[in-house]
Amino acid sequence: MDPRPYQMSRIVALPIFHAGVGPPTHFGTLKSGFTTYIMRRFELETFLTAVEKYGITEFTIVPPIAVAILKSPLTRTRPSALRRPWAKTCRHGSTRFWRTESLSHKQQDDTGSVGRLIPNVEAKLIDENGANISAYEVCGELCVRGPTVTPGYYKNDAANAEAFDAEGWFKTGDIAYCDGQTQKWYIVDRKKELIKVRGFQGAPPELETVLLGHPGIIDAAVIGVTFPESDGEAPRADVVRRPGEKGQGLTEKEVQQYLEGRLAKYKALTGGVRFVDAFAKNASGKILERELREQSQREIEAELGQVS
Repeated sequence: MDPRPYQMSRIVALPIFHAGVGPPTHFGTLKSGFTTYIMRRFELETFLTAVEKYGITEFTIVPPIAVAILKSPLTRTRPSALRRPWAKTCRHGSTRFWRTESLSHKQQDDTGSVGRLIPNVEAKLIDENGANISAYEVCGELCVRGPTVTPGYYKNDAANAEAFDAEGWFKTGDIAYCDGQTQKWYIVDRKKELIKVRGFQGAPPELETVLLGHPGIIDAAVIGVTFPESDGEAPRADVVRRPGEKGQGLTEKEVQQYLEGRLAKYKALTGGVRFVDAFAKNASGKILERELREQSQREIEAELGQVS
């Protein structure tokens, strides 16, 4: 852990098995001697109470939890000290390669970068065919190689053949680019989650970010769905309305028009909008998009079957 010019107090709200959570929780706490509070599971009210009660100075969270904190009315009822500006740094990592980029505490960054490569780690970018397209300002699938990368999946040759190339590069599945001036890396999207629309590619996080800017929406997930005789996918949004007047009367058409006025035409929600009470999430707070995609596809097929 980087030294801080203040007394640290940390809360852990993510599962300890996370590659970016376990080591700092166990080793960082003992090495640096700061107090760490560990939650059994993330619960918003418990988290906010702990931050206030124990004078928490730092924590690690994933984007869905950040959205929950910012959007919840519980946050706005807390003392102003809890709602002060927090310095942040973004991280990129996985259980398979731990962390390949990093920013120190002193390198606060508001651009969304996940940092620069750590020592002894190499990176390259490949296209859809696996060709090396490494260059600054170019988007491609990020591949990494180095001592932090796993040697492979245990007794699973098929998975290893898919995850590694012939030179031992691990294919992260993340679409990224590197800034030529700062050498900072930026994660754009997950390769498998890109929505292919008539020759274009849409990144769900971009659409979700715009939707979350609507005052009547507290959570949203965008996926790609297919229709018979279609030449690609259509963006579809699942939306959680904000309780009360702002979200109660929100309609599908209003959501579609809100997005259309802010993004390119091919990113329109031509796959429709579905309103849900909440999303199924994993232990890390991430929306189970695979289940969402399968459920949406079943509903579309059922609707088309009824029409025909």
